[in-house]
Amino acid sequence: MEIVVHGASVVDGDGGPGYRADVGIERGRIAEIAEPAQLSGKRAIDADGLVLAPGFIDMHAHSDLQILAAPDHTAKVSQGVTLEVIGQDGLSYAR
Repeated sequence: MEIVVHGASVVDGDGGPGYRADVGIERGRIAEIAEPAQLSGKRAIDADGLVLAPGFIDMHAHSDLQILAAPDHTAKVSQGVTLEVIGQDGLSYAR
């Protein structure tokens, strides 16, 4: 594996409780989820005591101007938001 996240509490979005696991990542995608201490990789991330979850969707954001000013949108990405719906209030920069 390129990256292995070790010992995170995985909350996978299926509605069930979180569970401890190792998560292997290859080419930017989850390749394998295994029992703790089962995977090895080129880079290891110790996530003991942390939660690993899929990206969050912000369905009503007001980040229209922020996206133009800072396209990397660190404020949202660092909170786990991977998709934002913008322009829903009629604000648009295209005519």
